Amino acid sequence: MKNLLSIFLLLSFSIFFIACDKEENNSKDPNVINGDSNIAINTVGNTFGASVKIGNSYVNVYDSVYIVSNNNGMITLKVKADLRQIPGLSAVNDAIPSSYKDQNGKVDVSLTFKSTSEGIQDYNFFNKSGKYHTIAKFDAAVGDSYPLTKDDGTKIERRVTERTNQDDFPFGFYNIKTIKVEEDPKIPGIKNITYRVNHRFGLVWFEIEMEDGSKASSYFFAHYTN
Repeated sequence: MKNLLSIFLLLSFSIFFIACDKEENNSKDPNVINGDSNIAINTVGNTFGASVKIGNSYVNVYDSVYIVSNNNGMITLKVKADLRQIPGLSAVNDAIPSSYKDQNGKVDVSLTFKSTSEGIQDYNFFNKSGKYHTIAKFDAAVGDSYPLTKDDGTKIERRVTERTNQDDFPFGFYNIKTIKVEEDPKIPGIKNITYRVNHRFGLVWFEIEMEDGSKASSYFFAHYTN
């Protein structure tokens, strides 16, 4: 259940946020990203808004997400949200440890990611040994993959399944180009996770598909972008 919590916090409160100037990636390791960490979207104090959708309905999670530190691309985000009155998220809220909540039962936690001009990684969500797992590299091509072996030996893989070269994905008042990444997280109850990223706006959308066919998704909007 803690893994499920990590995925939901990771995805549902606009904490994927990296945009970039495109650079050549010289690393052959899919889970190594280099590049510049001094980019506008990494600015301490930058805020992020989520537009969370459960099924066909949008819900207000009263989220507050902002960067509290940037240590050479290691970004710490403060995440607050209230899931208590949302039936579609009750199972997730029940699974969140009390240490991740304030005295009133609202989510209140700090989370860490790696963010550079080359891509986005999450840290210590799927694997507590301190491994980085790439969500996307901004020079990705269809067929690229980002594998990771979890502490229990389970192998998971994120796969680039689409790269659009035209502005065809709706994002606020824009249509933008996106890279689509999909993943089977090997977590009971979750069938698939889909991410869409953009070279300027970072991670702009995600969707979680449950094994029962239900879905939850969210757009992400950063105050500062590159």
